[in-house]
Amino acid sequence: MRLSSLSPFLLAAVGVLGRHEKPRHSHIDDKLGISCGNLGKIHGGMKTVAYFGNWDIYAVNYFITDVPAESLTHLVYAFANVNSTTGSVILSDTWADLQYAYPGDNTTAPGENVYGNIKQMFLLKKKHRHLKTMLSIGGWSYRENFAPMLASPTKRQNFVNTAVQFVADLGFDGIDIDYEYVADHNQAAQMVDLLRRLRQSLDQLAEKINATSPFQISYASPSSNDQTALLDLTRMTPYLDFYTLMALDYMGPGFSNYSGYLSNLFPDVHNPRATDYDTTSSLEFYLFNGQVPPNKIVLENPLYGRVFNGTDGMGDKFANGGTQGSLGTAGLWNYKALPLPGFNAKVVNVPRVGGSYSYDAEQKYLISYDTPEIAALKAEYVQCLGLAGTAWWEVSMDRNDTLSLISTTVSKFGGAGSLDQTLNNLNYPTSTYANLKDGFSDN
Repeated sequence: MRLSSLSPFLLAAVGVLGRHEKPRHSHIDDKLGISCGNLGKIHGGMKTVAYFGNWDIYAVNYFITDVPAESLTHLVYAFANVNSTTGSVILSDTWADLQYAYPGDNTTAPGENVYGNIKQMFLLKKKHRHLKTMLSIGGWSYRENFAPMLASPTKRQNFVNTAVQFVADLGFDGIDIDYEYVADHNQAAQMVDLLRRLRQSLDQLAEKINATSPFQISYASPSSNDQTALLDLTRMTPYLDFYTLMALDYMGPGFSNYSGYLSNLFPDVHNPRATDYDTTSSLEFYLFNGQVPPNKIVLENPLYGRVFNGTDGMGDKFANGGTQGSLGTAGLWNYKALPLPGFNAKVVNVPRVGGSYSYDAEQKYLISYDTPEIAALKAEYVQCLGLAGTAWWEVSMDRNDTLSLISTTVSKFGGAGSLDQTLNNLNYPTSTYANLKDGFSDN
């Protein structure tokens, strides 16, 4: 795919359609020294990574059986917690994780068995052999429990031992580390040691049980260059299969002075107040300062929108996030709820920024979110730069029709056949759960 054959959206974004549309110059093409057409071919199939919250089975009424597994290479199960006293990894909702009875579950079967979301993820893996499941540890709510664990070599080892035990017992294909955020260079060194220990233990488990594929480690990494600069990327990278770059929540009510884009690719040189951050600047830091190979970076996008209420438009002052939102969360709408009924909102795609929003001028109500057009643009951007793929927070928020951002991305990548076909593991002979150890043969 030569530059001239890219879509008008991406051509506009990189400035080919006119100088007035061009964002500031990026050094990515210069420093990599590879044409856009070749970059998308420097690694294997694309990764598509979706997070699933174990709380989704409650108010959201969204279940593992609703996950579009045919479009995903990784399903990341959020979140496990950390015991700050011992460093051990602990499940955050054992009812949802291990006990919730899905239709067809015989919870009276003899022996120690596992049900809930864990069983259903394993059944998905049996049906979709390219789907890998990861246990995500941490997240914003449990972030404060990381520092005490990292500070102690003993606690770090306890973390590793229990994390790996969950992989062996619950049938995961790897671990996702989500610490928001490493506070200083001393903590960065501790994180490197944690990843080293985790990689060693997971490799030992894979050898012990004769796993189909090596167990994986991903790291949910910041988009702010100030936070990224505290990480020892050079020493972290060898232990990781990929970084999930959290390229979202760039602007929003409660932490921004002006209305702005939620997850834009480029800065808006015509309206700089609308882009406090941008993905390209963040990627440049990873690729060139951190020397991270592009095929170890997955770009995370939002499946939700943030509200700027009482604003005259993009890049202007706003009053608040409003009083409405999905599931009672004011100022935040799931993508599948958009566009909102009862509003006369115009949807605006801005390819030169790589962002989009809707705006009701009468009610002065702006929602910043990704549209299918922007999702397609981002997919081309990912391929052009030779990145590993795309991730989403989180899967229950997407639509299940032709406007799905996940399916739009997969289609732009080239369909399901273009995705990473690495096999998952179905062999867990040391699991403490009889039915999982048996591979759920009755299913």
